[in-house]
Amino acid sequence: MNAPMRLPLALALALVYPSHAVLAAEAPDETPAPSTVVVNAERLDSGYAADSASVAKGSASQRETPQSVSVATRQRLDDQNLRTLDEALANITGLVVEQGSSHERRFYSRGFEIDTIQYDGVATQRGSGFNISPDLSVFERVEVLRGPAGLFNGSGSPGGAVNLVRKRPLKINQVEALASAGRWDNYRAQVDANRILNDSGSMRARVVGAHEDREFFYDVSRNQRSVLYAIVEADLAPTTTLGVGIHREENDITPFYGGLPRFADGGDLGLPRSTYMNAAWSDTTIASTTAIVDLNHRFNDDWKLRVAFSRMREDNHDLSGSAFGAVDRASNRGPSLSSFRAHLLGEQKAADATLEGGFHAFGRRHDVLLGANWMQRDYDSTSQLYTIANPVVNPYTFDPYDYAVAPTAIARPATHTLAAVEQSGLFGSVRFALTDTVKLIAGGRVSDWKSSTFNLVTNAYGTQPYEQDGEFTPYGALQWDFAPAWTTYLSYAEIFRSQANQYTASGDPLDPATGSNIEAGLKGALFGGRLNASLAAFRILEKNRSQSDPLNPSPCIGSPTGGACFVAEGEVRSQGLDAELTGQLAPGLDVSAGYTWNQTKYLRDRTAAGLPSANENQPLSTFTPRHLARIWASWRPSGSAWSVGGGVNAQSLTYKTSGALRVEQAGYAVWSGRVGYRIKRNLLAALNFNNIFDKHYYRTLGDARGGNWYGEPRNVTATLQAMF
Repeated sequence: MNAPMRLPLALALALVYPSHAVLAAEAPDETPAPSTVVVNAERLDSGYAADSASVAKGSASQRETPQSVSVATRQRLDDQNLRTLDEALANITGLVVEQGSSHERRFYSRGFEIDTIQYDGVATQRGSGFNISPDLSVFERVEVLRGPAGLFNGSGSPGGAVNLVRKRPLKINQVEALASAGRWDNYRAQVDANRILNDSGSMRARVVGAHEDREFFYDVSRNQRSVLYAIVEADLAPTTTLGVGIHREENDITPFYGGLPRFADGGDLGLPRSTYMNAAWSDTTIASTTAIVDLNHRFNDDWKLRVAFSRMREDNHDLSGSAFGAVDRASNRGPSLSSFRAHLLGEQKAADATLEGGFHAFGRRHDVLLGANWMQRDYDSTSQLYTIANPVVNPYTFDPYDYAVAPTAIARPATHTLAAVEQSGLFGSVRFALTDTVKLIAGGRVSDWKSSTFNLVTNAYGTQPYEQDGEFTPYGALQWDFAPAWTTYLSYAEIFRSQANQYTASGDPLDPATGSNIEAGLKGALFGGRLNASLAAFRILEKNRSQSDPLNPSPCIGSPTGGACFVAEGEVRSQGLDAELTGQLAPGLDVSAGYTWNQTKYLRDRTAAGLPSANENQPLSTFTPRHLARIWASWRPSGSAWSVGGGVNAQSLTYKTSGALRVEQAGYAVWSGRVGYRIKRNLLAALNFNNIFDKHYYRTLGDARGGNWYGEPRNVTATLQAMF
């Protein structure tokens, strides 16, 4: 662990839980007190079913939420040994994870990139920064809403949103410790401590610390990750709770950028999965600090208020030497090594207030949700490209250590850019009880948006400051509880995506693209809510996508930044089916099984000449498989110390095109498993097996120049988890 993180973590654990810090060090054999045993049993076997999901705001159950929602509970994350957000999302129904580097990932739902990540319901934007996946040690569960989340988030992708729910202090004294070791020198240690701070329990604290030191199946690359999270809660009154916390994460990485190339004709090089094509001196550091404050207040039995604020600061440095370029079959040469240095300082501030309640009219209760939120994101980024001597390489003989030191010869002038985005909005919805079993939901949001980029080198705007006021986003749904455990629904949701960095011939910023989703579904809460079932058919249309203006070729007289003129005339469609079963199928048997059929298409996509492009009538997202299954099950026999689990991620063919070139990955299935043994009531050991049959495949496709990433080979991780 880095020195700056080691001391605060030790002090925090000592302050929050001094007695159990000693117990952990002494590793006692005594059986815990009965009350502690009960709590531990619940924590170590809490199940896969989640009643509600705060990604959709409010306290409505999953069954009452008229959109597709998936939740990965803490129990499931632990069972599958899912340690980062990308690992979790790669095991959630309908989601596709694309690898950009050894540490960067992009997430896709229904063919569209997910660009909004919520933390405890407070929205932040992805896309700037280094797109690293956060460590999941500080989170209780991962929630995903598929389809537009515009009612609560304003601008964004129609694919969906992700919400990470942080751990909160418990009203018990408890320490959980975890240690794991896996293939490729993958080591991890983690502590999660709860402490009641006064006799009444009205003040509580929780501290989570984790450190991971790991290498990868490809050579050279490494990541040392340190995490510290501390939060204090105080009951200011019987109906009011204040929470204050801080979350710090540091990553010190020897990165792998660019992935693997192919032959110029698209053929696979057949390189070993251990191949690494960066200079060994490459180095990336990514650090973020987030401060959080929230207040929860209940006015009466009907109305409650939640107000939250967060501020995240990033400080990211990168020095890389990566190879990129197609390989000539005759010489086996072609990729060229280039060196790049970048520094990014970023800040995101966000606030969210939600008022939830109800009123009685016409003999029935009707539910109300009102809210407001605000987000501001600012980034200051610099970059410099350097020249490397003898840059052309042979991927079959490339040695990362041949390039002893980072180059200093400048290849082109440095860049220095300031970027700013600010968004605010008011939203509301009412769930009208038309009858005892039929509900009508009507809602909407009004958003304000402004953004700009400024080039400090040229002293000119890259994107002119632009404000878009009063953008209205409607929402509606009809629900019918046709049986005690079953609900069917029809919903309509919208979202908009700013295109203000592109201009029309008249000099106006392009209107936003608008995504809409019509969804019909069926949801069930079975066995008293221990098992959730859902089935949904959806159709997403994104209209007004930017297209080159065929009547006003480049340079565009109306654009303040030069370049081409644009018109908002493109249109794409995504349609399909989602099916999911999550929870307790039988006593001791937990399951999470999801299947997605998805078809995407460019309905209208034109060239600068106004003619149909090569994309028109072709898939929008060729790397989104038509068929995708995510299945995992865990069995804990009653009265047995043993538990077993297993699952499979399977998908159909995917491909990517670049001009006339097409590269494919045939359909494949990757199997995983787990064996657990409860040594004591508060001590659990487990082995997780990934890619059991050692399937060789590309998890992410690129083109001939690079961007091709192998899937992880077979590996095993051993974990020891204890509670005190």
